[in-house]
Amino acid sequence: MQTISILRRLIQTIQLHPHMASSVPWDDIHSCILAEYKCCASIYPASQFQSIQRILNGIFVDAGQSRIKAAAAIEHLEKILFALEFLPEEEHIDSLLLQANFDHACLNHYKNNTIIVLGDSHVNFFSGNETLSFLPIGHDINTCPLHTAEPFTPLHIGPCLAYNCNRANTTFRFQEKVAYLCQNFFRPHAKIICCLGEIDLRVHVFKQTKLQNKNYTQIADDILGEYIRFLISLQKQGYQIYCWGPIASQTESCPPDPMFPRNGSETERNQATAYFNRRLSALCQEHGIRFLSIFDQMITDEYRTLEQYLSADRCHLSQRALPLAKEEWKKILF
Repeated sequence: MQTISILRRLIQTIQLHPHMASSVPWDDIHSCILAEYKCCASIYPASQFQSIQRILNGIFVDAGQSRIKAAAAIEHLEKILFALEFLPEEEHIDSLLLQANFDHACLNHYKNNTIIVLGDSHVNFFSGNETLSFLPIGHDINTCPLHTAEPFTPLHIGPCLAYNCNRANTTFRFQEKVAYLCQNFFRPHAKIICCLGEIDLRVHVFKQTKLQNKNYTQIADDILGEYIRFLISLQKQGYQIYCWGPIASQTESCPPDPMFPRNGSETERNQATAYFNRRLSALCQEHGIRFLSIFDQMITDEYRTLEQYLSADRCHLSQRALPLAKEEWKKILF
């Protein structure tokens, strides 16, 4: 913190030039400290932060009452330094916040034996939040503030692909992050719901059909081969694995959004998603993994998406889909 180093130099200056004590700008120092430490308030209980502020306020009131001598000025400055050192340097605040978020989520998982929901941004639905709401916990992993009574711990690994989930050194390092969580976060034998595939189906399947001159079922099968290998690898580590099938895709009436790119038409993407979910369900059953999905309830007979189940961004699930999801969650919760 710059203020601490400045105060130390000010003390040295007064020791060398005692007459400077009468011109110390106490009000300015007070304002600088409050401005510099305003960002610290979020990591402390309000009562603790206010207590430190009261200590500082008292010191500044005493210091500003009269033109004090050098010894008294130095004493006041040393008291201020002592109070400031109870607060962290600004550069350490982010790491402290990450650790606090990690500890809180991990403790909740262990204490309440919560069900991990692992995957892309669609894990947010399990938190009870209508819009995407992520809290970083370190290693580029996020959890979500919980607004639900259901026993879930959502963990957002990034915009990861089912196709890449079993591969090392990918852009978002899904495999490496999951290995870290297995070692540092998951309870032994925890229930884990894996939530991947929507991005593959919305963005990549029909892009790859053109690039590779293949049918969408062949592209989907390539993705499924990687995904099921990842699910089995978690299962072999003793976790109870479940799989949440990708949801219905954006409608044609949804304006193009660079945040949520897409290829293929609405009906093509939903047909591909239907195939993907059928094959994923069969593969999961073959390996003793429970498959969960509300996709079929989200589309019409013509493979059109029922938009009432999508959130305002028209890509993720709205909490309006909760009644459908709860029927599927009974397979886990009861």
